[in-house]
Amino acid sequence: MEEDQIPSKAAPAPILKLFSHAFLCFSLILFSCKQNDSPVIPEEPLITWNVQNTNITNNLKALYFTDALTGYAVGNSFPNDTNKLIKTTDGGNNWFRTPLDVYDTSSYNSVYFRNPLTGYVAGSRGKINKTVDGGENWINLPTGSSSYLYDIKFFDTQNAVSCGTGGTIIKTTDEGVTWSPAVTGTQNALYCLYASPAGEAFTCGDAGTLLYSSNFGTTWILLSSGTSYTLKSISFVNTNTGYVCGQAGTIIKTTNKGANWSLLNSPISSEFTSVFFINETTGFLTGDQGLIVKTVNGGETFTRSNPVTQNYLRSSFFINAQTGWAAGEFGTVINTISGGD
Repeated sequence: MEEDQIPSKAAPAPILKLFSHAFLCFSLILFSCKQNDSPVIPEEPLITWNVQNTNITNNLKALYFTDALTGYAVGNSFPNDTNKLIKTTDGGNNWFRTPLDVYDTSSYNSVYFRNPLTGYVAGSRGKINKTVDGGENWINLPTGSSSYLYDIKFFDTQNAVSCGTGGTIIKTTDEGVTWSPAVTGTQNALYCLYASPAGEAFTCGDAGTLLYSSNFGTTWILLSSGTSYTLKSISFVNTNTGYVCGQAGTIIKTTNKGANWSLLNSPISSEFTSVFFINETTGFLTGDQGLIVKTVNGGETFTRSNPVTQNYLRSSFFINAQTGWAAGEFGTVINTISGGD
């Protein structure tokens, strides 16, 4: 006789439901723990400007590059006169000192090269020096001025202007061999120049001063800038369109060759000391506490770069849309090869 088979009992439905819910919760907890084993690390902001080692502590006032590798920076004489001109031949990876004159105690505020070999520096006591061998040797050019010269620009191979304190503008028509003063109608210091091959020039300075010349710097007329703040730097992108910057975050723009200027919406209220436009839409401004701002739409909006130094940046220079430098206090030079983004 076969034994009676006892049928297996099915688990009650509520118990199955509870077990299923518990298993799901356990799976979620386990999955969550697995995720925490490899947490997502937020990306660090990209550093697009790098500090270069200049091996000097002088305050640098101006930069000029003749190509992507060869550049010059000038500054003041303290604490060592041999440090006021430095040069690089590898894009700034290495800088070396180039004495202008062992007996010269002037400070220099501007450097400009007409070609890879022929360049000029301008500075205190009306000093302008010239090189024709890429900075290996320099000769002094008597200017007849005792003003503190802040800038020098050439229209062409023969004609140039330099500006400075007391409304000073001096001009040359023979490559700097001789210089003569121009009448400016102002006693305000003039800090920066723009000069075009067509003989047009602009300069800016204290108390919102803006001047314009149409004849290679021979005569100047006063323009209305619309501001009383000191204006430190000027950059034109074409015949009609230019930008000027200065104190209190001031940025002004003209689109009709200086006849009218409009105040742009600045992202900061501290001082700008340099404006440099690469093309008609893209430009950079530098200033206090390592400040760098960029526009890619002709000044409609500005973005601020992550600072890589707190030192005052006084000058900027770009060789193309990607590669540029800025220089300032305590021998600071910074560089970007990615357009400063």
